[in-house]
Amino acid sequence: MQLRAYAISVRGPHASMLDATSVQVSDHQLVLLTGYPGPAHVAASLGLSGRLHPDGGEVKLDGQTDAAALRRAVAVVDTPGITEPDDALPVRWVVGEELAIAGRKAGPKAVQEWLAAHDAAEHADKRFEHLPVATRTRLLTELTVARPGVKVVILTMPDRLGGDPHEWYGVGRELASRGFGVIITCAETSARLLGVPAAQLGSMEPPEPVQVEPAAPAIPMETARPIESEEKEAEVEA
Repeated sequence: MQLRAYAISVRGPHASMLDATSVQVSDHQLVLLTGYPGPAHVAASLGLSGRLHPDGGEVKLDGQTDAAALRRAVAVVDTPGITEPDDALPVRWVVGEELAIAGRKAGPKAVQEWLAAHDAAEHADKRFEHLPVATRTRLLTELTVARPGVKVVILTMPDRLGGDPHEWYGVGRELASRGFGVIITCAETSARLLGVPAAQLGSMEPPEPVQVEPAAPAIPMETARPIESEEKEAEVEA
């Protein structure tokens, strides 16, 4: 899979929202897309995902310009004014809505089980705005990739919420290790703190994406044996 945008631009009612920008990402890759905080981040996220038709340039998924295919395969996460949840809602409500969108069971029991499986059961009744930033980012990305057909995740301006950039960058790397293509839009200061080469909003010369090694497959419990047991068996045989 490859998502490639060449010189996409978006005009606003009074001025340019996004100047010509090029960026690309494939599976098992992560890209930071940096720029001054503002509408360009949202315009880029929507343009890259087929939810906004660029005024210039083009976006291709595996070489094809198909907005419907983009919308199915490219998901935007926590985009201000678009996909960010209502901060006043309880966490369990947000999770239930997202599970329903993903076509999953979304009743109270299913929601509680999902939260428990993601180590977040204690947050169920909190207002969403009271979640730690890292937990918020992790839960929203996991809910997003639960949707069928998602191949690329675009996380929009997670640093607007504060917190440590290494935490949301870690979420992005973990998703890339599972095979997703990941684009994170953020401020240039965040990229400098992370020490990661970044593409830039308004630039047509992006660096190579960060390649992330596939996650190691989990070892089934029935085949996993403690090292001590193996050493004891070796002693008996000797």
